[in-house]
Amino acid sequence: MRITVVILLAASWTAGHVFAQSSGREGKKLPGNLPGVFTYIPKADVERVQAAIENGLPNDSPVRMVNAGRFDLGVYTLNSPPSRPAAPGTAPMGWYHNDIAEVYIVASGAGTWRVGGELENPKVDDLGSRSVKEVRGPGVIGVLKGFTDQKIAAGDVLIVPPGVPHSPGAMAERTRIIRVVIDPHRVLPLVPPPGQTVSPAPAPAPAKPAPKLPGTFTYIPKAEIDKTLKETEAPGTYGDRAVRTVDLPAIDFRLGVYVIHRAKPSEDAPSNGWYHTSISEIYYIMRGAGTFLAGGSVANPTADDPNSYSTKFVRGPSVSGAFQGVTEQKIEAGDLLIVPTGVPHVTGKTTAAPRDIMRIALDPDKVLPLK
Repeated sequence: MRITVVILLAASWTAGHVFAQSSGREGKKLPGNLPGVFTYIPKADVERVQAAIENGLPNDSPVRMVNAGRFDLGVYTLNSPPSRPAAPGTAPMGWYHNDIAEVYIVASGAGTWRVGGELENPKVDDLGSRSVKEVRGPGVIGVLKGFTDQKIAAGDVLIVPPGVPHSPGAMAERTRIIRVVIDPHRVLPLVPPPGQTVSPAPAPAPAKPAPKLPGTFTYIPKAEIDKTLKETEAPGTYGDRAVRTVDLPAIDFRLGVYVIHRAKPSEDAPSNGWYHTSISEIYYIMRGAGTFLAGGSVANPTADDPNSYSTKFVRGPSVSGAFQGVTEQKIEAGDLLIVPTGVPHVTGKTTAAPRDIMRIALDPDKVLPLK
């Protein structure tokens, strides 16, 4: 299975690039964009970190962590070799995070993930450790009790909110995972492209141990994702459909997993785009190739119709218009694209079909419905 992760903070797509705009509204003039820039992460950057893990880099290492406006957003990767299940009677250790939420996308391989339940004898994680300073931020560790030993395989998705205990289980084969990190309190350091540097993140604050925090994990099997992709092919169906949308109560966020499908090649490059005023997005290209238009501004910006399907169910409040100064970025399976709220964008050409994209919508204002 080839992988492309496109992280778009505040982006969206419709079949045929149809815009649901408001009409005849009078009021304050809208800006052509909001502050922020998109970040393109090529598949080669992910593969470089995965190869380094096989050669001694600690597992679960960052590919990129960027400022996405109201929160930071990161892409990490795990590259785990085959391993045996724990011996009977062994008490498995686990942890939960105080601040960050995670979305695990299984790129290849298969195994298990211990998740849920609570921690026995919880203790504050070592604030000076690499795991706290670079990987997961402040948290709590302890013996896992009452957990689910969830089977995972290529194409599956696992959403783990802050406060939900978890740890990797046994891997039946080498397993590569893309870990998307939502960091609203900016407890992890920014990670720029190779060759650039950023200032270190502030030291994390101590945590008060508790067995768990409010929230539950969500497992989305590949079969459910494939079923939703198939549904987008029905005539008259909106081309961007929700698979699951859940709340993250410990940080008062909502997070949705959507899918976008294009069955046939298309050389049409849209001249119009939009930006969102609430949500941010992560686009993960599961297969296919094409282009993605992002950046610049929109001319004659018009607020989308608040009663339209796209506003109510897909992307929340948005502003549409004709592109100005946009970048047409080539994308293929394995790439990442981060687009913060307020950055104009739209999917472009489809040069290799079918093109399937997973869209992770980050919704701090809870403008999208639960599913």
